[in-house]
Amino acid sequence: MQIQPYQFIKYNKDTQFSHIERASKTGAVLCFDFEDGIVHPFDSEMTGRMKEEAREQFNRLYRLITDSGKNISIGVRINNNKTSYFEKDLIAIQNKKIDTILVPKTEHPDDVESTINSLDSFGIEYDSFVPVIETKAGLGNLEEIVGRNNRIKKIAFGHCDYNLSIGAYPFFHQDSWQYWKWISAIISVIGRYGIQLINSPYLNFSNEQFFCSMLEYISSGNNRCHGQVTLTNRQSELCKSEKGSSARFKFLLENKNLIPADRKVAVDMVREFENNNLTKGLSKSGNRFISLQEYIASKQLSEDPRETKEMFFIGGCFPVQHNILFEDLFHSKLKQKAEKASGFRLNISIIRYERLCDVLKKTKETAQSGKPGLIVFHVRPEPYLRIVKLFYKYRNNSGKVKWSVNLPMFRYLNPEKYDMLTLQGFSDINTRRRNPVFHKMLVTMNYLFGKMIGNKQFAMKSYYRTAQSFIGFCNENNIEYIILGPNRRNNTQPEPALCRDLDRYFSCRTEGNNYVSGYVNDGVEKMNFENGIHVTREYHDLIAEKLFNVISENKYWMAK
Repeated sequence: MQIQPYQFIKYNKDTQFSHIERASKTGAVLCFDFEDGIVHPFDSEMTGRMKEEAREQFNRLYRLITDSGKNISIGVRINNNKTSYFEKDLIAIQNKKIDTILVPKTEHPDDVESTINSLDSFGIEYDSFVPVIETKAGLGNLEEIVGRNNRIKKIAFGHCDYNLSIGAYPFFHQDSWQYWKWISAIISVIGRYGIQLINSPYLNFSNEQFFCSMLEYISSGNNRCHGQVTLTNRQSELCKSEKGSSARFKFLLENKNLIPADRKVAVDMVREFENNNLTKGLSKSGNRFISLQEYIASKQLSEDPRETKEMFFIGGCFPVQHNILFEDLFHSKLKQKAEKASGFRLNISIIRYERLCDVLKKTKETAQSGKPGLIVFHVRPEPYLRIVKLFYKYRNNSGKVKWSVNLPMFRYLNPEKYDMLTLQGFSDINTRRRNPVFHKMLVTMNYLFGKMIGNKQFAMKSYYRTAQSFIGFCNENNIEYIILGPNRRNNTQPEPALCRDLDRYFSCRTEGNNYVSGYVNDGVEKMNFENGIHVTREYHDLIAEKLFNVISENKYWMAK
């Protein structure tokens, strides 16, 4: 489980060499921060003086390190080259032996080239030049950043700045699926260039089981993680430990984008940060650290004067799709568009369902915590297609793989018996290798046999009855609603036509602007990935635009 720690150490005028020596015994690269760790969070005018003091203390401690004769690896996070502090930082590290230089908020290849040229002009020697990806622009340009400069051997990720840059709230930390989608996106690029990743710091320092499980995960397989930013000696020791964690890491993760922004949470976060801050860019509160970036985001939300409009989206995997980044999901795009156009804050709560029988129940339960003004109900292909088939393969509540026959006329229907959302801890039942052509032929026959005995008509009628119950709930409670039609699945030959028929069935039975068709054929832009199941980022963009066009004309949305 060993992985290289990069420990950001606390240092000031009272720091002695013994403090540095203790930290170095962990085997960490000791990183001195000139950037976000050295700011006054409540008085920006003090920040410049604090950074000057930090450089002076770095020079003092560097002399103590060299005088000791100890082999201690030193890293420095300098300020971005667009700031007034950049050249002063370079002067501070001149004529010194630096292992790692971390360059924050790298967004473009020109940033790398300009910074390296400046380092060269100051005659600064270093072993590793590490751009830190902390914004959407940086991630979007990552291929060009690493492709244009062969001096880059490592990349670091700064998730707190990244969360702030995309307007995420609450923040996605390492215990969320959303965080690891970002990591996957980074690795998919740097892996082609043989570049290694330094993972962002884990702020909940008391949860050692999770931290060790994470280290086990990032150091295994092809994850390309070379290092881990650490904030304590203990975290650095764990990075070098031979003892792993027995916990299966992916089972510890949660889908955090189901949680909408909460003003009360933001107010509490602001209070917690301010009450525990020692005029630094990080507050230690109980068993965790609170970052400056999360404080800034919390303060912005807590002081936002805009009215908040509540919206529910009832769907399946579409709003939490595993291979689309959070900021590229349709509801993130919709929120940005709507807030920019209206002057309101839009809170979107995600309600997931697999069984039709759960839709109304889950909607009512969520509405108890706060009535929405608008609900979007997504008619999904999956629950419908599962009922259309004659034979149905599933897992029961014990996780055992079972087969059954769909015979709705005899009320024998296992797709509605077991909730797949509660069985996600079990591995996928379709992992066995099979002949894809032969398998698709069997699935096609399965659809055709099911259609022949009337399963298709039963499935459409059942789905529409569910929608009618949902519409009735909205009308009774004076809630605006939109029915979003199914996307066009094309995993097997019958699926496009089956999805088209479901779209038509709903569109001709749903009132005017209350229906938004989700059935779209591929054009210049592909709407599905190669598997024919998951939709592309272009499809998310399209649905965001379609929903925005409808809700911008909606009386709930436009009411002042």
